[in-house]
Amino acid sequence: MRAIASAVAVLTVLLTACASPAASPSPSPTVKPLATITITAPKAGATVPTGDVVVTYDVSDVTLVPAASAQKPEDYHLHAAMDVDTSTWIGTGIPVPVGVQNPSASRLMHTAAKTVTFTNVAAGDHTVTIWLSLASHVSVRPPVSATVKFTVR
Repeated sequence: MRAIASAVAVLTVLLTACASPAASPSPSPTVKPLATITITAPKAGATVPTGDVVVTYDVSDVTLVPAASAQKPEDYHLHAAMDVDTSTWIGTGIPVPVGVQNPSASRLMHTAAKTVTFTNVAAGDHTVTIWLSLASHVSVRPPVSATVKFTVR
């Protein structure tokens, strides 16, 4: 009798486990290990004129897709920020705000282009950071980013 009770208990556990799908952890954003971002202009330490500052960069090993056109979670796009603390988003799992939630649309941009233009940049020292994100606006892990510091006069 004890053997039958044990067999029934084991069978109940097995059936319950098989009948309920196991909770799968949400996938961690990942990136191809060779992806890189290189800011090509302005160069680190450069001095550029006041007004509009055009930042150009190269991205290797991934195809960029405008965030609004993303069809899959792994459709990559970039975020570009000037003089914004990016530690909130890069490598954290926190999405970059979009639309009216964006605290500074002129200084925190979403793009699939390989250039961004920051308008009306005042004289002084500035920092631009570009980072790779998924369609969800979450930074890839491990983070892929580049930063350049330059002066505007």
